[in-house]
Amino acid sequence: MGRSSDRTYIPGKGQVLEIGRPKPNFPVYNTIALRRIKFTKAFALLIACSVFLSVTVSFVITTIIAKNVEVLAARVHPSKLPFHGLLAVDTPMTAGSEPGTSLPRSVRWPGNTYSVEWAEVESTVGKLHLLGAGYDLPQDTIQLLFPVATDSGKPGIAAWSPDNPSLKLKWSNVILPATGEGYPALYGWALVNPELLNALPDRRPGILLELAEHYRFDPENPTSTPSINRYFQDIEKYAPPGTKVITPYSGTMSLKRATRGAFSSWQFISLLVLLSAAAAITCVFTVSFLGRKRSLGIFRVLGATVADLRRSMALEAVYIGLPGIVLGIFVGRYLAAWLETGQTLPVSAYITAVITGMLTIAAGVWMPLQLIRNANCDQLLNNRPVYVISNPSCANCGLCGGI
Repeated sequence: MGRSSDRTYIPGKGQVLEIGRPKPNFPVYNTIALRRIKFTKAFALLIACSVFLSVTVSFVITTIIAKNVEVLAARVHPSKLPFHGLLAVDTPMTAGSEPGTSLPRSVRWPGNTYSVEWAEVESTVGKLHLLGAGYDLPQDTIQLLFPVATDSGKPGIAAWSPDNPSLKLKWSNVILPATGEGYPALYGWALVNPELLNALPDRRPGILLELAEHYRFDPENPTSTPSINRYFQDIEKYAPPGTKVITPYSGTMSLKRATRGAFSSWQFISLLVLLSAAAAITCVFTVSFLGRKRSLGIFRVLGATVADLRRSMALEAVYIGLPGIVLGIFVGRYLAAWLETGQTLPVSAYITAVITGMLTIAAGVWMPLQLIRNANCDQLLNNRPVYVISNPSCANCGLCGGI
């Protein structure tokens, strides 16, 4: 080891390495590097506050969106249908084609599926969808349908027989869409004999869905359970293009998707906060790297690898940022309750908040890790510029200061 504090001996090299400090060409870099700014408690507090702000905003926004979706969806009652579910293909059938019964591979349906045909007809009560999965009245009767109140209080339709006007006919397995408040008019479906559809144009294929008996599901009085909801959501999520999914919960699910889309701008605000927090963390760790270049260079000389130095800074970022994540979740819960967004907080708010906090830390520490990766011993010990994107020509220029 040499006597001078500006000289050090590299073991195994047999030569003395000068640790001069040449002046970089860029004034801002010169100002930061020469002051040898240390990684102080104030910097650690700034990182924790940045992560805390990002997590809190993400938690509150996710909760607000979930609550609005819940409130709006609660205004839509499940539709009453004469079947459990239907995948109706919009493309008319060609001559000789047969409808299939296979669902997409990603759909796990706990019940039976049947191949059916369906068509649309006009009646005196509006457009009616006929599904070839039941029994029918005479064909002319379809044009004479009108709504009636059945003995059970459920909506239905009735008609006078064309051949015998004194004979009143009822069709019990037809469900008309209710139009009262909270009951959107989505579909009006009737189960008819499949032979009736053979005489109609534009017949279309479909797949009839039927839940297993142990679920005790009544489509005319649908009740919602987590498992049943999950099965119907999978059907809507993985339905092939050009297929119309018709279930008792179609209206609720459509409104949930529309509500989430309407509040997508709130997610943009959360993204801006995340990027701002990540930029603050990047600045802090970059200044920390510039102030510890010589120390990192000595570690490299003593045998530390680039992976060791990168791992050390990454763990340092996580160690400082974790309190911000925990505190952000607690404050987010308090703000959500104060804003009266609901007593029950969705699990997605916790998951999104944690993921946002980790992304903030990862995005903030990326550039300092790149600086460590591209720095060699000469650049660290002699305080030479280090570049985020390594370029051989940069060593002869230095106008950007190496940042």
